[in-house]
Amino acid sequence: MEELWAQRWKALWFVTALGFVFSANYTNHGPLIPTLVKQLEITFAMAGFLTTAIFLTHGALQIPGGALADKFGAKKLVNFALLIIAAGNFIIGFSNSYYAILVLKFIIGIGTGTCFIAGARYVPTFFLGKEIQRAQGVYGGSILLGSGFVIYGIPQLLPLVGWHNIFMITGGMAAVLLVLWYFLAPETPRAAITPKINWSGVIGSRNIWLLSLAQLASFGEIIACGVWVNTLLIKSIHLPPKTAGIIGSIVLLLGIFSRPLGGFILDHKVMTTKKLLAAACAGLAVGFLWMGLSASMGMAILAIIFTGIMAGLPFAGIFNAARDNCPDCPGVAMGFVNTWGAIGVMVFPPIIGRLVDLTGTFISGFVVLGAVALIAAFGCLGLSHADTYMIPETEPIEQPD
Repeated sequence: MEELWAQRWKALWFVTALGFVFSANYTNHGPLIPTLVKQLEITFAMAGFLTTAIFLTHGALQIPGGALADKFGAKKLVNFALLIIAAGNFIIGFSNSYYAILVLKFIIGIGTGTCFIAGARYVPTFFLGKEIQRAQGVYGGSILLGSGFVIYGIPQLLPLVGWHNIFMITGGMAAVLLVLWYFLAPETPRAAITPKINWSGVIGSRNIWLLSLAQLASFGEIIACGVWVNTLLIKSIHLPPKTAGIIGSIVLLLGIFSRPLGGFILDHKVMTTKKLLAAACAGLAVGFLWMGLSASMGMAILAIIFTGIMAGLPFAGIFNAARDNCPDCPGVAMGFVNTWGAIGVMVFPPIIGRLVDLTGTFISGFVVLGAVALIAAFGCLGLSHADTYMIPETEPIEQPD
């Protein structure tokens, strides 16, 4: 335990790099939607299914990925996951078929899903006590940093390199990190004995289900929003693509600050987990409706800023509460919770795309997002005992309050 504790800051650096890279690779098609619709001659609904494809396997890997991280250690899983991400994106770089890209996105989701849950499990391997709230928040911020970075960066790169090379570049990021991770990232121990999954403790926990609903409304909906925000700004407010990319990226990039901020709020007991999650989900309901109704660039920017802040606040509380509620199989509990976030990312983008095809506007799609967030806000008020820290199996060495 002492050796792991001594490496915690190095481990945090690597896990934040991991969050940035894998998230950049599951949203890299979002800013390309107008180009792909034109070049591949597909509908907006079909473009939405690219997100569904990657998050179908991304979500499916959450629970088994958590179990494998509990058993073998998070580092080993990440090695294989980054290889899948890099290879899949390189192959897309040579493809001109919508259906080939759809299948490859499905395969890449195996890598991104494993990375997400392995990273969430990697953090508590090195951090204990109150520091874990801040560390988990920083990891969560890196995920939205990667997601938001491509929304900003890809529209700037697209005219210079073309859409095929966008996938080559993001795949190359995964390949470089794979080498660094394999040789330099701190090792994580595998379990001495195969941990038994307490399914009744996971599935039978009301808190776990409510945390899942909060993850659906925060992570699931903000990523779905990120997929469409550039197109919304282009179609509804008539912004040029580069400007839309700069403004649209804010909705995810703000998570760099708001996810650690959520951990800081809980760490310093400014609010309880229940109150923070309920308030953030209610704020999301307002933010999504505001975005859908925005008719000017100024209103859209304010709505995007507000929504981006609200989306990031719940992250640390959700995953640390999941861990605390199921201390005998924390990876599985976190994986179960994030499965519902992934379901949101699978379901909402094609729904929004279909509503745009039918109505010609984004209003109805963003009303749907707001309604789900409001339901989650009321659900989070039912959380109980979600602010305890899990007692570690071994006593940690000195750690700060």
